[in-house]
Amino acid sequence: MTDTSLHVAYNYVSGLHTCRPDRATWDLIAMVENGKHEGPATYSVTFVWNGHEGENVELIRGFAGNWKEPVKAIHKGGPQYEPEVRLAQGKSYYKFIANGNWRHSTTSPTEKDDRGNVNNILEVGDVANVRPSIQHPTKENMSEAIKICNKIVQHHPTP
Repeated sequence: MTDTSLHVAYNYVSGLHTCRPDRATWDLIAMVENGKHEGPATYSVTFVWNGHEGENVELIRGFAGNWKEPVKAIHKGGPQYEPEVRLAQGKSYYKFIANGNWRHSTTSPTEKDDRGNVNNILEVGDVANVRPSIQHPTKENMSEAIKICNKIVQHHPTP
């Protein structure tokens, strides 16, 4: 896209993608400004935590002693909180931190680490896909849900 304002370009890209196009737009702008984009293909992934209104909710990802900085979840009203991250292809481990307590989703896939801690996993491939199991809500499992936006932002073909 050439000879057009940033606002018009943003509106054009936003109209093409209904799944959080703002992140894709910034990646495209970076690619145009730099002539290339370093790094692997990434996906925008939005997690949903259904807990209690007024909670402080973050998403943390990594594994065992190698956890990355937490990502603050945006309160979407009522008990719903949504942290959004960009993930490359491969297996990702994550947990939620709600009011300082580390929690995993009981309705999404899990694995135990070498210390016996239960962590959620998300395998991101060509298409990210996790379908939480359907459970009747209880106090223990009210805070688990996940939705995934599986739009590839960039692809580097192998020569």
